[in-house]
Amino acid sequence: MKSFFSLFFGLVFCTALFAQPTRNYQAYTTQITQFSKPSRILHNNVDSQGNGYIEFTNKNNQILRFRLNNHKVQPGSCRIAFEIYYYENSYLKKVESLDSNGKLIGCNLKLQGEAVIEYIIEKPELYLKKKKLIDDAEGNIDMKDDSNEKIIRVRLFDSNYQPIAQLHPSYVSSKTYWQQNIRMSWP
Repeated sequence: MKSFFSLFFGLVFCTALFAQPTRNYQAYTTQITQFSKPSRILHNNVDSQGNGYIEFTNKNNQILRFRLNNHKVQPGSCRIAFEIYYYENSYLKKVESLDSNGKLIGCNLKLQGEAVIEYIIEKPELYLKKKKLIDDAEGNIDMKDDSNEKIIRVRLFDSNYQPIAQLHPSYVSSKTYWQQNIRMSWP
C-alpha cells in the first residue's frame, strides 16, 4: 500500500511537472541584433498564463527587457516592444527603444520623440551625494527637481540614430536618472 501511494504521488508530480508548458523566451533575444549574445535571464516575472515581464543580461552590461501577454511580446506606448539598457560601471549610459521587429522607434510621449536617450553624468560627486539620499530612502523620497543644477545631461537620438537638435542642453533630475537606472518605468 505504501509503495502504491509513493508511485501515485510520483506519477502526479511528474504529470504536473511536464504538463506545465515551458517557454523559451530566450528566442526573442535573437531578433534583437543590438543585444549581445549569449545572455541569461536576470528577472523572470512571467506567470503561468504567460503574462508579465522578463529581463535578460549579458557580459556587455546590457539588459534587454520586454513584457509578455499570453506568452507573446506585448508592445507598450508608441509600439515600443523592447528596451535595451546599456550600463558602464553600474551606471546607466543609454536606453534604446525598439519595436516588435527590433528596429529603433521614437516616441512622442518622451522628451522629444527620441528612440535613444544617452546619459552623461557631468557632476559625478554631486550625483553620488544625491544617490546616497535616494538609496537610503529606498527611492521613497520627495526631492525637488534638481535638473537646473546640471548634474545629468541627456543626449537624444531619433530612430535613425541621428542626434535630435536642441537649442540648449537637456538635463534630468537625479531622482529621474536613479529611477531609470533601476528600470522603474515602462513605455
